[in-house]
Amino acid sequence: MPPRIGSLTCLKTLGCFAVGRKKSSQLGELRNLNLYGSIEITHLERVKNDMDAKEANLSAKENLHSLSMTWDRPNRYESEEVEVLEALKPHSNLTCLKIYGFRGIRLPDWMNHSVLKNVVSIVIMGCKNCSCLPPFGELPCLKSLELRSGSAEVEYVDSGFPTRRRFPSLRKLIIGDFDNLKGLLKKEGEEQFPVLEEMEIRWCPIFVIPTLSSVKKLVAYGEKSDAIGFSSISNLRALTSLHIGHNEEDTSLPEEMFTCLANLKYLNISEFKNLKELPTSLASLNALKHLDIIECDALESLPEEGVKGLTSLTQLSIKNCKMLKCLPEGLQHLTALTNLSVWYCPTLAKRCEKGIGEDWYKIAYIPDVFIR
Repeated sequence: MPPRIGSLTCLKTLGCFAVGRKKSSQLGELRNLNLYGSIEITHLERVKNDMDAKEANLSAKENLHSLSMTWDRPNRYESEEVEVLEALKPHSNLTCLKIYGFRGIRLPDWMNHSVLKNVVSIVIMGCKNCSCLPPFGELPCLKSLELRSGSAEVEYVDSGFPTRRRFPSLRKLIIGDFDNLKGLLKKEGEEQFPVLEEMEIRWCPIFVIPTLSSVKKLVAYGEKSDAIGFSSISNLRALTSLHIGHNEEDTSLPEEMFTCLANLKYLNISEFKNLKELPTSLASLNALKHLDIIECDALESLPEEGVKGLTSLTQLSIKNCKMLKCLPEGLQHLTALTNLSVWYCPTLAKRCEKGIGEDWYKIAYIPDVFIR
């Protein structure tokens, strides 16, 4: 940073402050600045102790609404990082908080409903050493929560008192890279996640999705997702969009996975390297409009019985499924289907050649057919 930036006492907008090694570029430079809007503070690993962190005087900056804090590498002692983050307590007017690369053993005590009462968005990434998460469920205004690359010790997103209402305003939840995360709440209740609409679960191998009545969009990725985790998707009965993928182990999907998804309209199945078959419970998806099957290298065919039930399907896209040998007979009876795309599926593409391919009679009625 330019030296002695703190002397610009009328400065209100400072997008980024990189903590330096010299005294003229340390956190004390922020002390007398009446900052507005947002700021990103980087290289916090260079802050020596909590007294230096307090010099930033963040708790007095009532016009600062968005705060991002980044550690680029661990400090010598984990306890030092805890003390530094404790000292960086923001004003209660804060609405957006982001923390990256924090290596302390716990997150600060100020992460509660009194300081973060107005926060609508939280992102925490790379907190590998934190054994538990703060009681985010108590934050009344929180609408978006993103947690990635967390500690293996964390088993639940929230372990709060079961009779209290949890996450009353949360609409979007993203969770990634928690090896031992079992679920969202240690004890379920009737007023949990009442307005949650979007979820992303990435690389959480033992995570089980609870019954949630309002979730409409789900993205679930994972190299080692097991059958229990996939089966729990059926707990989201209001689901309209589902994207699953990035799995290298599973050869099949559980039959019960689709049975209760009567409202599903968009389904994307991608990058299942060993998936050999799809469940016949596809037939339950009577409302499905778009189906994308992408980079499923081992998939040889689509289920005959499953395809017959896709009576609302308007668009089918198949890409990079090199082992797929033919289209099911039932495809010719899907009268709502108006668009078929086949990309980089050599055997299938040959069978779908206009007028001469062995599968052409199954798709001749479709107005828009694209084969490449």
